[in-house]
Amino acid sequence: MEWQTKVTVQPLPERFSYATRFFFAGSCFAIDIAQKMRDLHFLVSPDAFGTLFNPASIASSLERLEVPLFFEQAEVMHFPYGAYGSLNHHTSFSGEDADSFLAHANAQLKKASDFFLTADVVVITFGTAWTYTYQGKVVANCHKMPARFFNRDFLSPEKTAELMTPLLQRHHNKTWIMTVSPIRHWGDGAHGNQLSKASLLLAIERLQDSFPNVRYFPSYELVMDELRDYRYYAADMCHLGEETIRYILERFLEAAADEETRDLVKKMEKLNASLAHKPLFPKSEQNFIFSKKLEKQRAELLQTIGNKRKLC
Repeated sequence: MEWQTKVTVQPLPERFSYATRFFFAGSCFAIDIAQKMRDLHFLVSPDAFGTLFNPASIASSLERLEVPLFFEQAEVMHFPYGAYGSLNHHTSFSGEDADSFLAHANAQLKKASDFFLTADVVVITFGTAWTYTYQGKVVANCHKMPARFFNRDFLSPEKTAELMTPLLQRHHNKTWIMTVSPIRHWGDGAHGNQLSKASLLLAIERLQDSFPNVRYFPSYELVMDELRDYRYYAADMCHLGEETIRYILERFLEAAADEETRDLVKKMEKLNASLAHKPLFPKSEQNFIFSKKLEKQRAELLQTIGNKRKLC
């Protein structure tokens, strides 16, 4: 008996490899997948803003990377939780003083800008169609500031498509993979969350109809329709569990990576699991021999990946 309704993931026409340069932007789901791909030694962009939930913040951040437009002192704010940051960044970027935050933000911006301009694939994860505006500008995060400072607005599918269109036109040589985060924004309520996700899904459909280089990956459907059980969630019952993220990455690589790359991924996953193992007797001769063996395997595997990149 089948206990799941399996979601079909259409293979991408372009097959990617370890030579492919992946740029990720968007909700915490994108951040999680990007980190797992870094752990597997894919070429993945550095993070310049942290979690970006809505399409307006994602679009403005990518536009900033195009220039690049560095942050200035006037954009730095002191937030209620006692740290300095900007309304363009997630709280994880905030620092103890304005100067250190600004230096770090601009250093990351430069690295991410260089990567974005040369990226082969841009993976965008939209989290919510709801936006918050401060003094006429959509913010990436409210940083625990009082709600009265912000106006709350809903992005229609047409508006989201309008925001993304100029970027897609300017970077038509890249493959854009878009997805909707399966992480629920429960603060909007059950119905509000569904309206938000529906708006984002319709926006991606419009962009696919307009641009041949836009692909859709059904991460939302994989969780909502295939997994559909709270055991796949983290303790807050909104974010995803570790194994769920791994499963979605596995389905993504099945659809996007070539066979040789998937074989290398399996070897890297096995190696990473061995490296993460905590021995009972770390100072023993047996553990010393085992560690040396893993170091050799790691060097050989990274050399294989490096050689694949040189051939591309």
